[in-house]
Amino acid sequence: MPIYEYICEECQARFELLRPAREASAAQPCPHCDTDSKRVMSQQWSAFVHRDGRQRQLPDDGGYWHLGKKVTKPITRSAYGIEHPEINRKAPDAPLTVEEMERYEAVKEERTNYSLEGGLPVQDDDLHEARFLKRMRIEGSPRQEQVKRRVRHSAARQEYKKRTGGD
Repeated sequence: MPIYEYICEECQARFELLRPAREASAAQPCPHCDTDSKRVMSQQWSAFVHRDGRQRQLPDDGGYWHLGKKVTKPITRSAYGIEHPEINRKAPDAPLTVEEMERYEAVKEERTNYSLEGGLPVQDDDLHEARFLKRMRIEGSPRQEQVKRRVRHSAARQEYKKRTGGD
């Protein structure tokens, strides 16, 4: 049997009664003053609906919550820890500055020359190289593009030196 809420117009008391559905609309006696009371919509009422197999409270705007932040979709694939792809986005890589490109060029040339002078094989830092080349693809200012061309040419020269043994 459902619980219904009533209000007494005489003493303004609100009370709940467990009643069968067929007796719900009938006036019920007030427990305080014994006058007939009308049934009202409960102030504690809340509705739920099921969407995507999850219980949702009305009104449902179609969004989801992840660690207290609003997101448009739930996590549907594996994620690292409790990261959500919409919240934990990485900032896009910035184009390389002229100083970074010149530093890269100088370090690469120094490593190549050091290795060739000592007769050692040239060891490149592949991870650092890959990150640098990825950022180098991002278009920058005309000055940055000019330095990129110079750095690419210099890097090609260093690669040639490594392959030929410094000739």
